[in-house]
Amino acid sequence: MAMLNEFLHIVESEEGKTVICCTHCGHILCPTSGNHRLYTLLEEGPVQEAGPHVNPYHLHGDKFVFRRFYCPNCVALLSTEVALKDEPILWDIELDV
Repeated sequence: MAMLNEFLHIVESEEGKTVICCTHCGHILCPTSGNHRLYTLLEEGPVQEAGPHVNPYHLHGDKFVFRRFYCPNCVALLSTEVALKDEPILWDIELDV
């Protein structure tokens, strides 16, 4: 097992493939060649939800969103991002496999 961060790790599946799993519950999210965020539960809200110091004056706040990515099995928060509203989901961890 290799740790990617405190929320995600890499293991070998029963089929012999390397996969990314939730550290909390062991749920397999995707193969290591995939973007794990595409296999999570996504919650999207106003950019101000990222914290009190993020855009406190609400300047162009309608252009940005705060995204939260949760494990679909145990609903542990795995990662977050601030992005343009229509921007595709970013790869925060892309492995060289």
